[in-house]
Amino acid sequence: MKMTSSSLRIVHACNFHYNKDGAKFDTMDQKVHLGFSENGHFIYPFPMHDISRQMTWTNSKRFGASKANASLIETCKKIQPDILLLGHSQTITRQTLETIRTNQPDIKIAQWFCDWFYSEHRYTFEFIYDRLDLLDVFFATTAGDKLESFHQKGCRTAFIPNLVHPAIEKYRAFDSTNHEYDIVFIGTDRKDPERSETLREIEAKLGKKLKLGIFGSLNRPGIYGHKKEHLLSHSKASLNLTRLPEPMKWYSSDRIASLMGNGLLTCTRAEADLHEIYGKDSMVYYRDTEHLIDQVANALESEKWKELAKNGWQVNHERFNTKRITAFMAEYVMDINSPQLFT
Repeated sequence: MKMTSSSLRIVHACNFHYNKDGAKFDTMDQKVHLGFSENGHFIYPFPMHDISRQMTWTNSKRFGASKANASLIETCKKIQPDILLLGHSQTITRQTLETIRTNQPDIKIAQWFCDWFYSEHRYTFEFIYDRLDLLDVFFATTAGDKLESFHQKGCRTAFIPNLVHPAIEKYRAFDSTNHEYDIVFIGTDRKDPERSETLREIEAKLGKKLKLGIFGSLNRPGIYGHKKEHLLSHSKASLNLTRLPEPMKWYSSDRIASLMGNGLLTCTRAEADLHEIYGKDSMVYYRDTEHLIDQVANALESEKWKELAKNGWQVNHERFNTKRITAFMAEYVMDINSPQLFT
């Protein structure tokens, strides 16, 4: 008999970024965690990196990793979770997962991942392949062939979108009457000369007639926490500028949830086919920098930007909200009714 997904007990091992003093309160870690709780589950946070730091006098997550792994084993012994849910968790070893499975043969182990699967950066996700036989489910914010490559060794896979939460993405920039910026970009161009070039070109062609705000790139300081929220809520349009050096179906940086969820007109690359899940009239899809400049300039010349921004906001909060997506995740892990978000 299949278990129901009601009142599950979950240990959630991921980063949480507690050492950032709230600067990264809007990460996927927090949204996934909140969603499971809102669906009536008990979910216990296990901030892997912070516990690693606490385990050594050097405050090093690397040197404390072995003790943190031992702590995760003990935590699962004491809580006896139905699901061990892993986030970005490279420092959790295969041996740790094997021990947890031995101690609790009926436990479900699942992992979510919201980074890209760029072949030249395979080291960032290679560890997942090494543990697939120990995972029941692997969730990723990339679909297509990239995701299917993890569907092996008994591990099932499923696409999940970047999540929004109504108390995190709580603004409606399209309703604001006081916009400080026409276009903003928040993100780093470190080791990304293409992004730097794109930003310079946009600034050169639009900077005289539109007010641009660039944060974290072109040697300008980044912006975090409430300051970032205020900026987004008082801006009209935003650049997603997700890096796509090779085909990655439905992939975007999790930046997209923050932008669309706060009601900005969001501009993203067309080749990821995001229109298939977000709709054609929810943001600006561009082919290249020149196309982007023309599209966003035209939208901002009229009230069209507000219509697109509102459509995008609505799609995110209705279809990609944390409660709905984590309800799907729980049922998928427990293998109930084989639910599908997208076909």
